[in-house]
Amino acid sequence: MSRLSSSIRAAIGLAAAIMLMMPLAGCGNSGAGSAASPASSAGESSQSTTSSQQGVAAKSTNVAWEHLNGTDLQTAYMSYTEDATLGAHARQLLEESVTSTPNIDKAYVDSVTTDGNITADEMNAAEQRAVDCFAGHGMTANRDYWFGLDGGLVTDPHGTVADDNAVSDECMYGNGYEALRTSYLDAVRNPDGVDLDPYRLQCYKDYKLVDQDYSYEQYQRDQDSGQSRLNSVDPATPAYRDYVECLTDPLHTMTSDMTGVPSSAN
Repeated sequence: MSRLSSSIRAAIGLAAAIMLMMPLAGCGNSGAGSAASPASSAGESSQSTTSSQQGVAAKSTNVAWEHLNGTDLQTAYMSYTEDATLGAHARQLLEESVTSTPNIDKAYVDSVTTDGNITADEMNAAEQRAVDCFAGHGMTANRDYWFGLDGGLVTDPHGTVADDNAVSDECMYGNGYEALRTSYLDAVRNPDGVDLDPYRLQCYKDYKLVDQDYSYEQYQRDQDSGQSRLNSVDPATPAYRDYVECLTDPLHTMTSDMTGVPSSAN
């Protein structure tokens, strides 16, 4: 399986879940097993989302996803709708991604980001390039592979087409898509580059995933020790989507007044 990348430290748990994923062939509403093209698979996956999921999916910023067999997966493609201005933090992530990615198409990345913005159309075009690249290797979205919710690639280990890492290196990383997505999502979710952990905790409290008196200090200790009570959130329940939304995009998910949230981890 390909390497994973994420701009959010606390999302390591999700990346670990991806690395430990169970077989995905033919499961759930993902469209797995469909013989459709990547573009049509994206449309089919959107149609197959249950009505109960549709009500909460709107909280997620520019990423349509489902939890399938222990893994959080992107299930719709070329569906970005929001333009993003790259702040200092997003630019730093972009530079780190470009520097750390061998053979990246830097000219393409620069052509998208030189003006300091990444539009929805540019993200959709970048994702289409990635999907087209996989198609050139006989791989179909939502059948042979999925994009991880926060980065990287998830493949069906029992599918008819296997990713040999070289393909994902080319189609996810080398063509610049992952670098663009990392910086874009950071710009959209966290335009000021603030420490998101205090906001995550408040978001968990907003959705009653933790007690209201759960202190930030205890939350940090539990996170660092791997003993977080959030590890017990059942993926089969609606609370799990609240948990993932708070983890990945707390500023847009929390319901409390953000002015009352600590601005730093100190």
